[in-house]
Order: sequence, then structure tokens, then C-alpha cells
Amino acid sequence: MTLLELRGWFVLTWRFIRYFAYRFGMGSRPQFVDIYREGVPVLDRLLGWPKMLRFEDGHNCPRHGPVVFAGNHQKKDDPFLLYRAIHYLCDASYAVRFMMRDDFFAGISAAKSRFIDVDELACMAGALLISRSNVQLSQMKPFVKLLREGNGFIMYPGRSRSRSGVFIEYRDGIEEPGGVTFFLAQAQRGRPDLRIPAVPCARTHNPTTNKTVIIFGEPQYLPHDADRAVQRDLDFRLIEMMGELTEVNAAHVTAGILYLRCLHGHSESITLHQLKAAVKEVLDACRERRVEPASRNDLDGQMKAVLAYLERGKTIVRTGDSVTPNVDVVLSAPEWDTSYVEKNPLKHLVNQVLHLWDVVAAIEFAAFKTF
Repeated sequence: MTLLELRGWFVLTWRFIRYFAYRFGMGSRPQFVDIYREGVPVLDRLLGWPKMLRFEDGHNCPRHGPVVFAGNHQKKDDPFLLYRAIHYLCDASYAVRFMMRDDFFAGISAAKSRFIDVDELACMAGALLISRSNVQLSQMKPFVKLLREGNGFIMYPGRSRSRSGVFIEYRDGIEEPGGVTFFLAQAQRGRPDLRIPAVPCARTHNPTTNKTVIIFGEPQYLPHDADRAVQRDLDFRLIEMMGELTEVNAAHVTAGILYLRCLHGHSESITLHQLKAAVKEVLDACRERRVEPASRNDLDGQMKAVLAYLERGKTIVRTGDSVTPNVDVVLSAPEWDTSYVEKNPLKHLVNQVLHLWDVVAAIEFAAFKTF
């Protein structure tokens, strides 16, 4: 344990003591935003972030000044992991805030009690709340103020966390991405000296190994004289750029091959050798794509993890050196809710790369050629 981490434990413990005292009416409410430098090493130890998190193209991450980080929303811990990546790249000098919907913890009985209020804790840790269905101007002003004061925040223009694995999953009543450019335009208004970057970021999580990569895209800028059409174009372009930052891995490809074969009535058993050869062919074909390094350097190990994950999810059965897909589960279409990944983990993996046409084409080609 380093001295920095040891100090972090003392600082964080004392801050929580103050928080619980506040909850019982003793003293004012403390903040956590100002102790991120001390808190992150503690969270690293508790949550194992250094072992699971990797980030790429960090040169695209601003080290200071106003910025909007626009990311895809896959898991509940997205803003915390993205902050962790930014924290490391900026040597803990950049206290980035993050946008969170005001009903995020609704329905969780343990989220509010006499001792703790999770919404309150999230705000103390840097969250700024906003309504997903009824956005008020008063909720948006703090974000504009942050930018005009030279600070940054994280937002998810897809507006909602993906439940099905699809890269951007719009809910009913949402037809286009949230307005990153609204905040840029409002903050830059009357400030010709202020040029604020929007940085597209993408998280790819591999559930078979519990590894995550966050990739930073090239910063984009909104002209000061941009009209609504130009703003809308940039909002959509940011989504497209985020999609292109998806990192393909052996889990995606394996799931895609098995799903496609079941879809076309080929549910017979296949050997591990045949499946691995098909997966390798697809990965080799993805020369212009970002491919998980472990999937190239340790395909055997990755395949072992993938098949174990799919078998736990009851989508395949392994017998000796062969794999047999469970067609009924593989082709099932669960409701698009939080149980989707449990009911069909294989399709959840496939959905993550459906927006990458060339990857899908390579899977289609290899799925039948190799066998």
C-alpha cells in the first residue's frame, strides 16, 4: 500500500464520518469532489479498477480547460470508469463532473434511508442531476456555468443505458441524440475567446473476462456562428464517431458466428478447432478496426473464457472437443429490459457490434466458409 493510498483511507474515512454526522443533524453536508485525488486510490483498491480498465488514445483527452466528454452508456459504472481514465491521464489535476438522471436510483429501496441517500452521495461525488423526460432550463444552467468557468463534464447523448447491448439504444419518445452542442453553443455565446471541445469516448466491456477499454476520440468543435442544422449534424457525428471507437473482441465474433449459424438452421455441433479458426479469420479481416490485444495475442485463453461464459448462460453445451448451440435460447428475443443479458448473453454480445457493417460482413463470410 502506498502512502498516497494510506492517506486516502484516512481522508475518505473522515469524510464519511462527517457525512453520517450530517445525516443525524450534526454539522453541514461535506463534499467529495475536492478529495478525488485521495479517493481514487481507495476505490482502485476496493473495486479493482487498475486490473480491469485499459484506455487508448489518451492524447485526445484534454488535460485542462472546458470540455464535454460524450460517451456511450453500457453499464451503471460508466461515468466512474471514464472519470478514472481521465483522472489518470490528467495526473489527478482535473475534477470532471458528470451528468446523471434524477431518477437513476428510483425503485431501489436501499438507496434512501435515515443513514444514507445515494442520490445525495452521487451529487457530493460530482453528479449533476437532470430529468430524462422533463428537462428544465434550471437543470441545464449548471453545465453551461461549468464550461464557462473552464471546467468539464461527462454526458451520455444516447440518454439511456443500453439494456440489449446495442451501441446506442433509444427509448420510446427519443428519436435523436441528446444535445451535446446545446451546451457548447450556450457556453460559447458571447465568448469568442472560448472554444470548447466535445470529446467522443467509447467503452467496450468484455463480460467474459470482466475487462473494459475506454477509447478517446478526436476532439470536435462547434463554430461560434453554428445554426441549428450545424449543431444537429455535429450531435449525430459524435454518435457515429463513438460507434467507430468500439473495440472488437473474440467474444463478439464467437457469439456472432454461433448466432448466425443458428439463424440459418445450422445448429449442429462444431469442433473447437473449427470455431477458433473462424474467429481468427474474422479478427484477421478486421485490419481497419480496433481489436482487443488479448484476442490477437492469446486467442486460446480468450476462447476458453468466452465458451465458459456462454455455457454459464445456457446458450451452448460443450461436450469434449465440440460446441453445440442451444438454439431456443440463442434465437430468443428477450424484452428490452435489464434482464436481457441474463436471458440471452450470446445475443447481447452480438448486438454490441451490429453497427460495424464490415465486422458483420466478415462474420457472415467466416461462419459458413470455415465449416
